[in-house]
Amino acid sequence: MSPECTDYFGIADIILERATRAFMAEIYESAARDAYIAVLNAARAVIFEKCEIAVKTHAGARTKLFELIHTGLPFDAELASFINRGFDTKQGVDYGDGPIFVDRATAESYLESAQAFIAEARRVCA
Repeated sequence: MSPECTDYFGIADIILERATRAFMAEIYESAARDAYIAVLNAARAVIFEKCEIAVKTHAGARTKLFELIHTGLPFDAELASFINRGFDTKQGVDYGDGPIFVDRATAESYLESAQAFIAEARRVCA
C-alpha cells in the first residue's frame, strides 16, 4: 500500500471516529455528514492505489470510483452506492434551503455503511 493510500485511510479513520463521537452526543446530522467524509477519503485511497491520481473533488472521486468498479474493480456495488447517498445528505446538511434533520436510525445506518465501505476499500487495496 502506498504512503498516500495509507494517509487517506488514516484520515478516514479519524473522521469516522469523529462521526462516532457525534453520534454518541446525539448530533446525528454531523455523524451522517462525517460518515460520508470518511467514505470519501477511503474512496480516494482506492483511487490513488489503483490509478496513482489524487482526485480533488467529491464528484471526481465518485465518478472515478464507479469507473473503476465498472472496469472490474472487485468492490461491492451496494457499498459503493453509499458514496452517492452520503454526498446528498452532506449537501443537504451543509447547503440545504432550511435545516436538515437526520434521525438516530439514519445516522446509525450511515456509520455502519461507512465502516463497511472502509473495510471493503482496505480489502481492495491490500
